[in-house]
Amino acid sequence: MRITTFLLLVCILNSYADNIFSQNARVSINQKNVQLEKVLNEIEHQTDYLFIYNNQVNVNKKVSLKAKNQPVAKVLKELLADSGITYSVEGNHIVLGKQNMAAAPQQNSTIKGKVIDTNGDAVIGANIVEKGTTNGTTTDVDGLFSINARSGSTLVITFIGYVKQEVKANPSKRMEIILQEDAETLEEVVVVGYGTMKKADLTGSVATVGSEVIEDRPLTNLGAGLQGTIANLNITSSNGAPGTGSKFNIRGTTNLSGGEPLILVDGIEMDPNLLNPQDVKDVTVLKDAASASIYGARAAFGVILITTKTGFVSQKPVVSLSANYSINVPTVHANYMNSMEYTQWMNDANTTSNGSNYFDDITMEHVKKYYNDPNNNLPVFHHPDDAASKYRYCGNTDWYEALNKKSYPMQQYNISVQGGSETAKYMTSAGMFQQDGISKWTDEDYKRFNVLQHVNYKVNNWLQVGLRATLSMVKMNTGPQNKYGNNSLGATIPGDSRPLMPVYHPDGHFAGYCGDGYFTNQAAWLSQGGNAEMRNNNMYATAFAKLTPLEGLEINVDYTYNYYNYSFKNHVREYIDYDADGNQGSIFPHTSPNQVSYTKNESQYDVFNAYATYKKKFNKVHAFEGMVGFNQENQTYKGVGLSRNNLIANDIPFLNLATGDRTTTDYMNQWAIRGAFFRLFYAYDDKYLVQVNGRYDGSSRFPKDDRFAFFPTFSLGWRLSQEKFWKPISHIVNDFKIRGSYGALGNQVLSQGGYASYYPYISTYSTGEVGYLFNGEKQMGVYAPGLVSDQLTWETVKQWDLGFNFSMFDSKLTGEFDYYVRTTEDMLTKSKTLPSILGTSEPQMNAADLRTSGWEVALTWKSSLQNGLAYSATLSLSDYQAEITKYDNPTKNLSDNYYEGKKLGEIWGFVTDGLFQSDEEASSWNQSKIVGYTQYAGDIKFADLNGDGEVTRGENTANNSGDLKIIGNETPRYNFGIRGTAEYKGFDFTLFFQGTMKRDIMPSKTFYLSHYTSEWSVPQKMNYDYWREDNRDAFFPRARLNGSAVNENQTRFMLNGAYIRCKQLALGYTIPKYITEKAKISKLRVYFNADNLFEFSGMPDTFDPELATVNAYPFIRSFSFGANLTF
Repeated sequence: MRITTFLLLVCILNSYADNIFSQNARVSINQKNVQLEKVLNEIEHQTDYLFIYNNQVNVNKKVSLKAKNQPVAKVLKELLADSGITYSVEGNHIVLGKQNMAAAPQQNSTIKGKVIDTNGDAVIGANIVEKGTTNGTTTDVDGLFSINARSGSTLVITFIGYVKQEVKANPSKRMEIILQEDAETLEEVVVVGYGTMKKADLTGSVATVGSEVIEDRPLTNLGAGLQGTIANLNITSSNGAPGTGSKFNIRGTTNLSGGEPLILVDGIEMDPNLLNPQDVKDVTVLKDAASASIYGARAAFGVILITTKTGFVSQKPVVSLSANYSINVPTVHANYMNSMEYTQWMNDANTTSNGSNYFDDITMEHVKKYYNDPNNNLPVFHHPDDAASKYRYCGNTDWYEALNKKSYPMQQYNISVQGGSETAKYMTSAGMFQQDGISKWTDEDYKRFNVLQHVNYKVNNWLQVGLRATLSMVKMNTGPQNKYGNNSLGATIPGDSRPLMPVYHPDGHFAGYCGDGYFTNQAAWLSQGGNAEMRNNNMYATAFAKLTPLEGLEINVDYTYNYYNYSFKNHVREYIDYDADGNQGSIFPHTSPNQVSYTKNESQYDVFNAYATYKKKFNKVHAFEGMVGFNQENQTYKGVGLSRNNLIANDIPFLNLATGDRTTTDYMNQWAIRGAFFRLFYAYDDKYLVQVNGRYDGSSRFPKDDRFAFFPTFSLGWRLSQEKFWKPISHIVNDFKIRGSYGALGNQVLSQGGYASYYPYISTYSTGEVGYLFNGEKQMGVYAPGLVSDQLTWETVKQWDLGFNFSMFDSKLTGEFDYYVRTTEDMLTKSKTLPSILGTSEPQMNAADLRTSGWEVALTWKSSLQNGLAYSATLSLSDYQAEITKYDNPTKNLSDNYYEGKKLGEIWGFVTDGLFQSDEEASSWNQSKIVGYTQYAGDIKFADLNGDGEVTRGENTANNSGDLKIIGNETPRYNFGIRGTAEYKGFDFTLFFQGTMKRDIMPSKTFYLSHYTSEWSVPQKMNYDYWREDNRDAFFPRARLNGSAVNENQTRFMLNGAYIRCKQLALGYTIPKYITEKAKISKLRVYFNADNLFEFSGMPDTFDPELATVNAYPFIRSFSFGANLTF
C-alpha cells in the first residue's frame, strides 16, 4: 500500500510540475512617474528574468505602474502599451525592441558555433546577441548555438563568471568561441553541512567529485564508482556477489569497533548502495572535524554528502535516455588439483600421517584410466570391497568450471526528464539495474528499480517550496540455504568437492552423498535444494521551504519521512541421492527436514531540520556568515521471524502446509537524536579566514543524565596569493591557501551489536528454552543479565588537520595536501579482568584510546590544445597508520588482540628458515614447543631468532615473544588513484587506475593450507609444488594431514598485497549535431566501457588482490556497450 501511495505521489508531483512550469513569474510594483529602466530593474530583481535591448529602445521615458502579485506578461503588456516598444521572451531573457525595427531576412545568414571555456568544456546557457539588435539566442547543453544574423555583424557573448567577448559573425564555418574566466565573479561553490560555501573560503578538508566519474559506467553501486577518486576515501567490498554493497571509510582506522562515516543524500541519511548512480550530481567528503562537526555525534569519522540531480531552466523539457549491456567475467577463478595430482597428494599426506596410501591400488588404476582416456572409461566404478549398489569415484572434474558460468550478463536502463522555468523546475528519473550471478545451477540475480522526483516552485520573490521523493525496490534471488542458514554458494569447494566425483552418475542422476565418501555435490544442491528470495523497498519523501525575507538572510525548513521494509523467504527443499543401481538412496542431510522460513522487518524514520543563514559583506573587505539550526531524527525498527519444518508438499513452501513446530522470533529497537548547531565564518579582504562550528547534541543511546554534550571546532585559513608580496609569482602560482583546523566530536554509535548498540546502558534479560527437561518437556527460561557500566558515555574523537590548496599556470594545475592526527578516546572495550567467582563477563567500559595519523594529496591537470584536444589527469594518494595508546593489557599478552603501543594491522609470526632437507637436520632442530609432532625432511623450519637453541613463543607477550616477531602489517598503505581523460572532435577517452603500494597479507589457512589439517579439503594446483624427493626445491612443505606447523603465521606464506588495477577504460563517440538534429535528437553518444580490465600484483593468480582469498565470490570484469540520447 505504501509503495502504491508513493507511486501515486510521484504522478501527482509530475502533474504539479507540468502545471507550475506553464505559469509566469509574478511581481509586485508600485511606482509613479519613474524612468522605464527603473521598473525593468525592479522586475529583474524580483525574478530571474534579464532584459536585453539596444540604444534604440528609449528606457528613459517616464512611466507609472501599480501591480500586486501580477504575472510578468500582464505587467509588461500594461507597462509597454502605446510605447512603441515590443518584447519577446526567450528562456529567461526578455528582448525589447522598437515596433518598426525589422531585420531584412534576405540579408541574414545562419551562424553556427560552439562556446567553450579554457578547459574545452561546453558553456551551457551562454547569451549570444547580435550587437545593436534584439536578435539573440542561448547555447544548448552541448554549448552549441545557431542564430540568423547579418554576415560580418558583431556577436556579443556573455555568461556569468566569464569575460564578455565580441566576435565577427562568420557563416562560412562553425565558429568556436572560448570564454575566459572572470576572476572577479567566478567562484566555485562547494556543498558543506547545511549549506554551500565558496571553495576559496573553505578552511577545512573538503573534497568533491562530479558525476563524470560515475556516468555511463555499469556500476553495481555508487561506491564502486567512487573507489580511488578521492584521497583517503577508502571503499571496500566483501565479495562480488550480486547485490553486495560497498563499505566506506574516511582516513583509516576509526575505533576498535569499526566506526563508519555519516552518509547523507540530499541532506538525509540514506544507504548509498540503494541509489541509482546515474542520479548523482556530485559527492562531497567532509574529512576533518571542523568540516563535519555541524552533524554532531554521528559525524565523528567524517561525512559523505551526496547531491542528486535537479531541474533547470529550459525552453522545453530535456529528455535523456541511457542504456548499457555488459558481459561480466570473474577477475580470478579457483584452480584446484586434477585427479592425478590430488590422489598423489592425498597418498603422500596419508603416508606421512598414518603410514599408508589414502587410495588403494584399485582406485588408483581407475583414476589413471579415466584421466588418460575419459571418452572410453567411466568416472565411477564398483569396488570389490563395497556393496553392488555403491559407486566409488575416479573422475576428473574441475568443480569450479562445472559449477560456474564463464560469463554472465548485467544491464541497466535510465530515463530522466528535466526542465522548468524561472518559477518552477522539475526533474524525474527512473532506472532499472539487473545483474545475473555466476552459478550455472540456480536462478541467481539482483534487480533494482529506482525512481527520483524533484520539484521546486518559486511562490514569490521571498519564498520557494519543493518536494523531493525517492524510491528503490530491490529483488534478489540467491542459491538455496540449508537448514543451518548456510548458503550453497558459500562454497563447499574446496571443503567438499573432490575432483574424483563426477557431476552425474552414468544413468543421469546426480552423483553425491550416496557415493564415495559422503561428499556434497553442489550442482545437485543448487538445482534441487530450494531457493531463497530477498526483497526490500525504501521510500523517502521530503517537503522543504526556503525563505529569503531580508537581503542576505535565508531560512530553510525541511521534513523527511522514510519507510523501509525487508522480507526474506528461504525454502529448504529435500532432495534424494541415488545409488549406483539408480535406486533412491538417502536424503541429503543438510536439507532435511524440509523447511520454510520468513524474515520480515520494517523501519520508519523521520527527520526535521530548520536552519537560518545570514551573509553580509561590509566595506568590501569584511565578509561575515552566520548559521544556526536545529535537527531532530527518530527511527523505529521492528521485525519478526517465522519458520516451520516438515512441509507436506516438498515444492509448496507455506507455513500452513507444514506439520513441524512453529518457531517465532520478534525484535524491536528505537533511537533518536536531537541537536542545535551553529557556524560562524569571517573573512577579511578575502585573505584571512576564520570559521567556528559547534553542536550541542543529544542521543537516546546514553543514560538520561548523560545524553547531551557540546562539541566545538575551529579552523583558520590564509590566502597568501591575495597578499601584495605574492604578485611577482601570481602568474605562475595563481592561488595558494594554507589552512588548519581542530575539533572534538562525540561518537554515539557504540557497536556492541544487537540491543546493546541501542541501549548499552541497560542491563537486559534474555529468554530461551532451557537445556533440561521438566515434566518431560523443555521449558522457557529467563537468563540473568550481564553487568553494564553505570559510567558509559560518549567516545570522544579529536582531530588536528593542517593543509594547503594551490592552483598554477592559469589554474590548469590544482592540488591540495593534508596531514592529520585523529585520536579516539574512551573507546568502548572490555574492563579489567575480574575473578571468575563473579559468575558473568566483565562489563564493557570506556577504557581505550587510539591514535590515527596520515596524509593525503590530490592533483589535477586540466587543459586543451589549439587543435581542439581537451585533456585532464588527476592523482590521489594517501596513507595512514593507527596505534593503540591506552588499553588494559599491562603484560601485553599477544593472546589478547590489543595492547598499548600496538600498531593496528600488525602480523606476529615466525621467520621461516626454509624446509628441512634431511631427517638429521630436522631431528637436530628444537621447535617441539611449536610443532607437536616429530619433524622430518620436507617439514617447515622456523628460525631461532634469540639464539637460545630452541624455537618458542617466550611468554607470548610483546616484551617477551621468544622467536615471534612482527613480520608484516595488513593495513593498506599508499592507496592511490590515477585518472586520465581526453576529448577530441566528438571522441572521448577515459583511463582510470587504482591500487595499493604496500600491504602484507597472511592468507586464510582455511582455503590456502587447510588440506594439511583436513582430509576433506581439496588442494589448489599451486599446492602441488610440495616437497618430495623429486621436488626438493618446493615452496610448500611435504604433504601431511595433521601439519600444525602450517597453521602458524610465518614469513614463508606471507603474501605481497600491493597491486595496481585498471578500474576503467572507456571510449565514446558523440554523433555530430548536423546528423542527430535531423532526427530531432539533441545529443547521441555511443560508448564502450571496461571495468576491472586487468591488474598487476604479487598475489597468486587465483587470488584477487582486493579480496585476498581464493574462496570468496569473485569480483567481476565488466565489458559493456551503451548509448546516451538527449532530446
